[in-house]
Amino acid sequence: MFEKNLLLSYLLDEYGTLLGERPRLLLDYYYNQDLSLGEIAAEVGISRQGVRDSIKKAEEELLFFEANLHLHERALKVAQAGRALLALPLSDEARRAAEALIAAAGDGSQS
Repeated sequence: MFEKNLLLSYLLDEYGTLLGERPRLLLDYYYNQDLSLGEIAAEVGISRQGVRDSIKKAEEELLFFEANLHLHERALKVAQAGRALLALPLSDEARRAAEALIAAAGDGSQS
């Protein structure tokens, strides 16, 4: 079965601009707009299998980017550090800075 991996949605946000227009569009339909393979096929005018193959290839590219650039991994670490700071007694200014770290990391809630 072809299951959605939510990590790939995060990676699409981080690395989507590195993909070609068509792969980015297919992933957007699949992950962000939650269209089925059949719905995407009808929308773009290719077979369901063509959509599946294109999505799998684009997912592999996103995973390759993350394996080499580690942007998502770093965002998770920044968010984790920000949450650790919030567990400490902090001044208002330091608390705002820690909250800003978490926000800048995109919350980092996906592991």
